[in-house]
Amino acid sequence: MRTTDLQDLLKTVELLRTELHPDLDAGFLEAVVRAEEENPEDDAEAVRVIQVALKAALAAKGVV
Repeated sequence: MRTTDLQDLLKTVELLRTELHPDLDAGFLEAVVRAEEENPEDDAEAVRVIQVALKAALAAKGVV
């Protein structure tokens, strides 16, 4: 994915997050998008990165 496309996607995701789910962690969503972009052919690695980001987001909110 081109850098400009990735930046446009991240901006769109952030816009939707602020409008629909402002309580959702912005960093977590960015990590999900980046994990998918960086591991297009490796689903296991993308899921692993997303799980790490999820644990970090939950820990920051004091859930874990």
